[in-house]
Amino acid sequence: MHEKFLRKKEKDKHALESVTQELERLRSDFGELNLWIGDKKSGMCLEDWEEKGRRSKRYLLMIQYRIKHLMA
Repeated sequence: MHEKFLRKKEKDKHALESVTQELERLRSDFGELNLWIGDKKSGMCLEDWEEKGRRSKRYLLMIQYRIKHLMA
C-alpha cells in the first residue's frame, strides 16, 4: 500500500513539474506577443489610414488586455 502511494506521489510530482514548465513557456510566449503588439502600436502612428485597417489601436489594446488577463 505504501509503495503504491509513493509511486502515485512521484507520478503527481512529475505531472506538476510538466504543467509548471508548460505554464512558464506559455507566459514567455504571451510576453513576446505583448512586446510585438507594443511595437505594432508604436509603428502604427507612422502608417496611412488605409494601412491600419483592422490593426487599429483599440483592437491591439483589447488583445493586450486579454493577454494580461490570461497571464494573471
